[in-house]
Order: sequence, then structure tokens, then C-alpha cells
Amino acid sequence: MDVLLIHPPFLEGYSKARIDLPPLGIGYLASVLRGEGHTVRIADLNIDSRYLLDRVGEFDLVGISGDTPRHGVAMELAAKVREQGVPVAMGGPHVSFRAEENLRSGPVDYVVRGEGEESFRNLVRDLQEGGDGVGVPGISCRNKGEVLHNPTTSFLDINDIPLPSRDLLPMSSYRVYVGNRLGTTVIASRGCPFNCSFCSSSELFGLRWRPREPEAIVDEVEYLYRHYGFRAVLFMDDNFTLDPDRTIRICELMLKRGLDVKWWCFSRVTSVNQREDMVESMAEAGGEMVFLGVETPHEEVLDHYGKKATSEDAQGAVRILRKHGIRIYGSLILGDPQEDQRMIRQTISYAKSLNPNIAQFAILTPYPGTRLYDEMRPRLLDRDWSYYDGLHSVISYDYLTPEEVEGFLKKAYLTFYLQPKKLLVHGRNMAKFLLYLAKR
Repeated sequence: MDVLLIHPPFLEGYSKARIDLPPLGIGYLASVLRGEGHTVRIADLNIDSRYLLDRVGEFDLVGISGDTPRHGVAMELAAKVREQGVPVAMGGPHVSFRAEENLRSGPVDYVVRGEGEESFRNLVRDLQEGGDGVGVPGISCRNKGEVLHNPTTSFLDINDIPLPSRDLLPMSSYRVYVGNRLGTTVIASRGCPFNCSFCSSSELFGLRWRPREPEAIVDEVEYLYRHYGFRAVLFMDDNFTLDPDRTIRICELMLKRGLDVKWWCFSRVTSVNQREDMVESMAEAGGEMVFLGVETPHEEVLDHYGKKATSEDAQGAVRILRKHGIRIYGSLILGDPQEDQRMIRQTISYAKSLNPNIAQFAILTPYPGTRLYDEMRPRLLDRDWSYYDGLHSVISYDYLTPEEVEGFLKKAYLTFYLQPKKLLVHGRNMAKFLLYLAKR
């Protein structure tokens, strides 16, 4: 079969922040399909909004992947594809948890729920053999006027999945940096055992952490280093440092192979605190920056999120990373329903006191598939999914109005980045994003 995979464009706020990452999710799907002899093309609409859309009639199936804020755009794309008589399969975190709604809406023929490689491959195989998706595990579809949810698939051994088809992506067009080096992305594990209330990762990829083998990870880094010339890597999995011994082994292998690579990863604050020797190894092997979800200084709010960490843990992690010369990307959340003006001001002050190299502020957003979404249903103010981007208030609060919370988001960014030292480093990169927030 001839299959086109579409990556919808980012919304305006993200584009202002220059988020240019290759869509590895559909890259993996492409590799699995190509392994079975199918012809696959990828259209990343962040790079070229016209690419292939006027030729979708040449394909047997179009797959569209998207998240909650881009769901409306994804559905518009699906409608355009269906106008040309081509069936549409849709996947990603949003439709995985709202399959029924999306199948009843019209333009979507199949929903690939959760981890997609095996389910999508089997769907394509079934369609090629004249089937209609009925009975394919992990797929939801219409059947005789009703929506059918086939049984869920088991999670994969990700060491068996081929590397993403980066040759189908315009790799030279992506612009993401680690320090001053142009980099690209790698996924080193799936699954998260922590199940924070605002995150759907544990539901989407399972509570069991599934790491790739260190040798395979470094093989991929070396391939990107030697074949594409990348000298920086962003490890995009939720828990890169969950097994400190594995992290140290990855660092040892990168050093042994002489890879002059700077890299970025996600970590929990507790992982950093438990093994300072791991942090030392990371620094020696080119670890440049670590993303930490520090969220808030308020213990009652951390408990509400299910973080299983304290503000003292966050402060300790920041000290250890800074001691070893690793920069910090701190993520903070505003707008828990129990927060008042005083508490949000304290969170902004907390961000300044931690003084991460980069601070990301977001408004608490209940995404479908999370415990928070179920809890916040009575408080939901808006079902326009484009507002579910972390930049808009979509719930009611006990002590604040949505407008006040959005105002505090602007204040948080301006207060943090208008500090003289932050302006000197980030002024040019943040200017468009800050201007976008100020005009909203």
C-alpha cells in the first residue's frame, strides 16, 4: 500500500518559541510499514504547509497524528483527505482517549489507540487484504453504524522497533539547539511509573518503564553524529535517568566512542538527588542541560499532582546539577484550583530563587486521558481544544478568575526573562514569544 503520514502544524504560541523537532512518532510508524514492503511518505506541515496535500488522492491510506491543542487542525486535514476519497487513520494522545467522539464526527475512519507501531501495521495489513479494521487489536472503527473498540494491544519491547525513518524527513530544516550546537531528537525509553495527575504518558505508554539497551542508544547517537553531522542530541523520553547505572553506562559508551556530543534530557529531581555520581558521569559525557519538573513550591499542590517529590528535592537537584556545570531547564505550573494570588506570586518568586537557566511556565491544563481531566470535568469552561495548550485557562478556580491566571502567566515570563542576565542570554530567542503573550 501507499501510505501518507501527516504531522499537523504547531499552533501560533509554539511557533513563536521556535519548536522545530522532527516527528519521530510517525517516523517509527514509517519504518515499521516499510519493513513490510509498503511505500510511505511523510508530510511535516510545520516545514511545508503545501507539501503533498494536493496529491493525497494518490495514496491508499492517510495517517494523521496529533495532540490535544492541534486536534481541530488534524480534523480539518482529515476532512480534506476524505473529500478526495482516501480513508483516514488518526493516532496520538488525544484521539487515543476520545476515539468514540472522533469516529462519530465523520472524517476519521480508524483510530489507532495508544502505542501505534503494531496496531497501525496490522491495520494496513488488514486493509491490504480487503478487511475493514474490524478485529484488529488496538484499533477503533465504525462497524454497521456503531463504533467498535477492538481489544487493546500489549506494550511492545521497544528494542525490537526499527529506528525512525529520518530519511523521509527534511532533517536539515529542523532548528533545535543544545547550547550553541544544532541538535536532533532521540527516544531512549517509553513508559512512566509515576503517573502524575496532569500527564497522560503513563496511560498512553504504560506504568512499566521500558528502556532501550544502552548500546542501541549510543549506536543511534553515533549514526546521527557520523551520518547527519549532529553534534547535539535531545533525549525526549520522560525518564532518561530513571536507572542511574544505565545512564552511567550510556555516558561511558559515548566517551569510549569519542563522540563529541552535547545533550539534553528529562529527569526527576529525586533521580538527581539519589545519585550524584550519575550527574558527574553525565557532565563528563557532554550532558549540557536537564529538564526538571519543579512545578511549584507548595507541598499541597505537589501532592495534588501526585509528584512524589518536594520543593526541597527540587532545590537539591538544582544545586547538584549546577555544581557539575549542567544547566537547568525548570518547568513550573500555575493555576491549580486551590491557588490564590499569593500562592502564584510565590511560585514566580520560587522560579527566580531557583534561577534555572531556562524557565517554562504553563497554566495547569486537564488533558484527556489524565486523572486531572476526570477530576476537572465539573470545572471545564471550554471545549475548544486549541485552548488546551498550557497558555490558556480552561477551568474555573476557587479564588481566581481565568483572566487573572492568564495574566499571571504573562507576569511570570516577563518577571523571569526581564532580569538583566536573562535578557542578555535569552532576549533575542524569547522576544517573539513574549511579544505574543503580551498581545493576547
